[in-house]
Amino acid sequence: MVASKLVAVLSTCTLALAAAATGGCTASDGDPEPKADCSPQGQNQFLFELMKDAYLWYDTVPDVDYRAYPSPEALLVDLVTEPRDRWSYISSKSVDDAFFREGQTLGFGMRWSFDQEDSLRFAMIQPGSPAGEAGLRRGDAVVAINGIDVEQVVSDDLWEELAGPDEEGYEMSLTIERADAEPFTVALRKAWYGITTVVSPRVVQAGSATIGYLMLTTFIEPSVSELDSAFALFRESQVDELVLDLRYNGGGRLSVERHLASLIHRPAEAGALLDITAHNDRHVDWDKRETFEDLDQPPLPLSRLVVITSGGTASASETLINSLRAYMDVKIVGSTTHGKPVGMYGWDNCDMVVHPIAFRVLNAKEEGDFYDGFPPDCAADDTLSAELGDAGETCLAEALHLLEHGECSTAAQPDGAGERRASPPREIPWRGLRREVGAL
Repeated sequence: MVASKLVAVLSTCTLALAAAATGGCTASDGDPEPKADCSPQGQNQFLFELMKDAYLWYDTVPDVDYRAYPSPEALLVDLVTEPRDRWSYISSKSVDDAFFREGQTLGFGMRWSFDQEDSLRFAMIQPGSPAGEAGLRRGDAVVAINGIDVEQVVSDDLWEELAGPDEEGYEMSLTIERADAEPFTVALRKAWYGITTVVSPRVVQAGSATIGYLMLTTFIEPSVSELDSAFALFRESQVDELVLDLRYNGGGRLSVERHLASLIHRPAEAGALLDITAHNDRHVDWDKRETFEDLDQPPLPLSRLVVITSGGTASASETLINSLRAYMDVKIVGSTTHGKPVGMYGWDNCDMVVHPIAFRVLNAKEEGDFYDGFPPDCAADDTLSAELGDAGETCLAEALHLLEHGECSTAAQPDGAGERRASPPREIPWRGLRREVGAL
């Protein structure tokens, strides 16, 4: 019987529960915690029983011999419900705690993606990270990784292998092409760095409108103070429109998402329902109805919200869109979101944290299940050659046009009736915490 305490951190939400894991075995904060069996077989048993009990699709988990697997990670591959579940994962406790609670992560500090011409480019560089210290920039093209051509990396699916272990000092070499410069190679070493989650908050004008803009890269505890500072700027500047850039936001804590939702909008009636978390039929007692936060500062005077999205917009980001749509006009600019209407908790056992999909998230109208993602109202490509927050950057320019004119620009429309836009760029198949972090 699994008896580890439920950790209130996870990749998609935080919901404080008294129940520990499975079979009715609980451990409240005041109870002595049962001694865990940290052998490979013991950890496999913990994972197997957890998946058979708390997993949203527990009734599809196969009856395998968990003792035959060399590790929980290997076992999890055979337990998840595919292709529906693309998200359940296991992480180390130290890495998990550092990211969600402290805003620290171990890596290189770079996010890359393919552009419309199929070139691999940096989409964002975290300041203070190894990549930032090396002078790498958004828009730089990567042509080889550890001497391996990018096309071979794609064809042989070498992404996880080249990303390497979560160890300080692990080295990766990158061959870079930059506009108006000779190609060069840079060697980066993994190190701990602090994540800046609110990027480029600023106020811009479009016609007579005063518009606040910010990019949010993830929902973690340090995001709360960063968001409060950005919205203080917006209130001081008396903005009457908001563009929220979530194109690189793969999720995080739902408690932080609820805080952001409450900064953006609060219904007149007190205690208005924001979202519903619904669990499997074994744990309907875990279901919860969350309301908007009662904050000291007033929400912005918005009648609508524009959100910039991409295929990397997932989980808590999509929950924000879905929850606010029940109360206000939410327009989407960019490309179709990832499609993750479900969430996880973190079960702490030994030195690992297991994050199985454990619940669905619905809005106040009980709408959810957006597995196909949210399509854009105005399609726009992520132009990696332009700086984030630049009014001329394609996605932001389209958002500003929509706010000023009330419709998409000509560039955001199909060329002819019935025609479709070009396929979106290829995505890099990151999994687990790396998908949440959104950067190496």
